[in-house]
Amino acid sequence: MEITLSLPDKSIAEIAKDEIFWRYIQSLFPTPAQHINLNNGGVCSNPLHVEQAYKDYYSLLNTSPSYFTWKVMEAARDTIKNGLAHLCNASPEEIALFRNATEALNNAIFGIPLNANDEVVACRQDYIKCVSSWKQRELREHIKINWVELNGSENNDQIIQKYVAAFTPATKVLHLTHVINWNGQVLPIEAIAYEAKKRDIVVVLDAAHSFAVVETDVRKIDCDYMGVALHKWLSGPIASGMLYIKKDRIAHTYPLASALEPLADSIKKFEEMSIQVLPNLLALGYAIQFHLQLTRDVKEARLTYLRQRWTDALQNLDTITFNVPLNTTQCKGIASFHINDEDPLQIEKKLFELYGIHVVGFIWPNLSGIRVTPNVYTPIEDIDSFVLAMKKLV
Repeated sequence: MEITLSLPDKSIAEIAKDEIFWRYIQSLFPTPAQHINLNNGGVCSNPLHVEQAYKDYYSLLNTSPSYFTWKVMEAARDTIKNGLAHLCNASPEEIALFRNATEALNNAIFGIPLNANDEVVACRQDYIKCVSSWKQRELREHIKINWVELNGSENNDQIIQKYVAAFTPATKVLHLTHVINWNGQVLPIEAIAYEAKKRDIVVVLDAAHSFAVVETDVRKIDCDYMGVALHKWLSGPIASGMLYIKKDRIAHTYPLASALEPLADSIKKFEEMSIQVLPNLLALGYAIQFHLQLTRDVKEARLTYLRQRWTDALQNLDTITFNVPLNTTQCKGIASFHINDEDPLQIEKKLFELYGIHVVGFIWPNLSGIRVTPNVYTPIEDIDSFVLAMKKLV
């Protein structure tokens, strides 16, 4: 079941363009039936051996569910946490496992004690479920959300200035997204978090679209919480997620689900959710191993190369406007665009019906458009087919 992966003896930039190597990588993943999948940002495919591990673990579990859940598989959580902690420079005692990033981040969003009139800084272009969660706390508890507005044209200095300008003496929490899911913009999170920490503001980081692609060293970032979807760019089993909580914040954070000791300083209080599906969490071990062999640097380089291939081909078309600066500091593997006076939902529909290409169209403040997200298993021909289809459409 294990895969032993050897990288070509080349520079990272050369590996990113080595189509023979990437053909082999593609062979380790399933192939979409009857369409081209360019919406991997929602959820990513697992390598076939990770999928098989999940199936095997589930088949074993099903033979004696009670025994294998609580006597065998539950104990293996710690092994998986060791691997995940290594990827983000955390301690395993700071890692809790969940079904997705929303569930993980909601444990932080709803778990941080706040009083009426306390303030939170967040961005209207954050992930929709994070926006709605903070709005719910505002409605129920009468805290105040100071919203930052981004439109995808800002440079890093301008982004930092917008966040700092939103801080007030009453600001208690900063909700910060590493890579904006709508357009793929990479925010200067270390600089923003530094400004927050100078003001004793707690930092919650949404790293759903950066983990396993962009460096997410929690010590360097100095965040207090970090939520991750492990079924995105790590290509872990569906569904799987992770929450990092800095050790000194654990005792001060309430779990979203009830715990016997809600103010304990153990990370395990966040995982007291009765029966859980553990085969998907255990199969994460194979996804982590595969990621370590491929390496984050090589993955980042390949995804950036694929993104540049299609954005370079389309950026000179007069009717297309990109929602993100197309430099490699602010944009890696994800990008989005809109077509003048065109409904993005209709463009999504046309691409699939006419050309069999699956992307996602969306309507969201400042950033409405078409998002394109290849992954390492995307053949270069699929990128070129998308470019040709777009040129025909516009």
